Amino acid sequence: MSPHLSWSSGPLLGFDTETTGVSPLHSRIVTASIVVTGEEPTIHNWILDPGVEIPSAAVDVHGISTARARAEGADPLFALAEIRDVLVAGMKAGYPVVAFNAPFDLTLLEAELTRYGLDTMSALLGREPFPVLDPLVLDRMLDPYRKGPRRLETLISLYRLDATGFHDAENDVVATLKLLRAMVKDHAMLRASSLRKLYELQASTHQKWAESFNRYLVDQGRPANVDGHWPLMPLPGPDGDVPPGLDS
Repeated sequence: MSPHLSWSSGPLLGFDTETTGVSPLHSRIVTASIVVTGEEPTIHNWILDPGVEIPSAAVDVHGISTARARAEGADPLFALAEIRDVLVAGMKAGYPVVAFNAPFDLTLLEAELTRYGLDTMSALLGREPFPVLDPLVLDRMLDPYRKGPRRLETLISLYRLDATGFHDAENDVVATLKLLRAMVKDHAMLRASSLRKLYELQASTHQKWAESFNRYLVDQGRPANVDGHWPLMPLPGPDGDVPPGLDS
């Protein structure tokens, strides 16, 4: 088997979260799901007590109320470490993380780990690039001029796939994995590229998109606030500086 093909036929780590808000640096994880594919797929699901009120806008999206999270949710100190350990173990084994809009979920997890004084994935994995596959960024790379939204639901429809129950962490992971498999089937370039090459292509694609979108925002008289880092936004240190390695 060609080493370039091994990633697409080997195990994958599908990952998604549902949260208290839309800021990866300040929001809290409410639910998380990891699906490890392979001959015997493994599904890990968590519901957390985020320690803060869940805004009604977030409840409208994922359906988890503050009362339910407090009654059923795990202590974040333990749940976050469990989520991190499943991802780190898989990545150390060479399994790529598959996440739609990866900078949001991965940065959110790093910020949460930092908030609770836990070792981050970056600390445990070192400065090597994370093996990450982000169908949102892959779609921008493969079809940069297509008009319209690039939401998960949109791409699922574009590839004529079956998926329901969006904004549930496990359902979104399953849909994202289906989407990636369809993209790999349709695009020989993905099958022929190594994970490292795809990492580099995704990082440059996201950076160019962010630069372009920020120019658009400036032209509209709005602040240019789209972060160009992929797959992980830098976290501010205690003095506001970005620690080295977090944006590697």
